[in-house]
Amino acid sequence: MSYKILIVDDDPQNIELLLEYLANESCELLYAPNGQVALMLARQELPDLIVMDWEMPVLNGIEAVKLLQADPKTQKIPIIIATGIRVEPSDLEEALDTGAVDFLKKPFNPVEFNARIRSNLRIKKQHETITRLLEEALARKERELTATALFEHEKNNLITKLIEQLEKLSPLHDSDSGLSQQVNDIKRQLKSQLNLKRSWDSFRLHFEEVHPDFFNRLHEHYGPLSITEKRMCAFLKIGMDNKEIALLTNVETGSVRKSLNRLKNKLNLEAEDDLRTHVNHI
Repeated sequence: MSYKILIVDDDPQNIELLLEYLANESCELLYAPNGQVALMLARQELPDLIVMDWEMPVLNGIEAVKLLQADPKTQKIPIIIATGIRVEPSDLEEALDTGAVDFLKKPFNPVEFNARIRSNLRIKKQHETITRLLEEALARKERELTATALFEHEKNNLITKLIEQLEKLSPLHDSDSGLSQQVNDIKRQLKSQLNLKRSWDSFRLHFEEVHPDFFNRLHEHYGPLSITEKRMCAFLKIGMDNKEIALLTNVETGSVRKSLNRLKNKLNLEAEDDLRTHVNHI
């Protein structure tokens, strides 16, 4: 696999030396004479690793690290700080606290230098693999959660239709008290399966496997919410649109819009605030 490495140093001899060390590595090499140019290249090229000198004109290495860490586009790029001047333990602590992942002292030992490069690239690859697997697992859980919610809707819809059909049959069995009692017992059993509290508990259990502490954060920010309001927030969190929510809750789309407007007011949002975006960041 070919990697992209950015070397940042104001000394051309150091850059030539590092390019020589990495000549046999499977990587594309970029270089910059100071932190300011490094920022520009990092944002354009998104290298897999940056080797950053500490003491440089215009923008030194530590300042550049801080800016790279503050930018969502570059904050995950691992950075090795290199220096021949700032070599005290306190300097190492400062570099790592700022956001660097490693620290190299000059003059470089070529064996150690290449070993550190390979090690940090390997760690980055492993981190990316773990992140991808976690994202895939989360997406799978999201699909399972949506499927569970839709299954609950279909079940409730079927039970409702069965109850309605039994209601239509009432005139036919009113004359037979035994049969009427059996039908009423069946209706009670069916209605018990429409228990919204139990339905909510099941949904919440699945939801919190994917979004732990979401409801706790809701409570911390907005105080007590009804089950209906919490469910609506959960539906927005998993990306359901108005039509899907209407299908799931067995109501008209207009009713969903009204519920979302009431929820927006309950959360004290301004008219220009987007409810879905707001809930998604909770």
